[in-house]
Amino acid sequence: MDKRNAIEANEIDTAEIPEFVYKSLARSLLPVIQKYYESDAGQRAFTEWKEKKGAEKSGTA
Repeated sequence: MDKRNAIEANEIDTAEIPEFVYKSLARSLLPVIQKYYESDAGQRAFTEWKEKKGAEKSGTA
């Protein structure tokens, strides 16, 4: 399903969503995301992600 069909299937037009909704969502999610990446599990996941991206970029993955 391409992007256009996905939008039609969900009947969501993001242009109709006010910007304050996006900002409010970002303000509520940011502290949770920061806390995760400051944790040991988040640090490990980020390190693994960086290694994977580096391997993909160099063509060894």
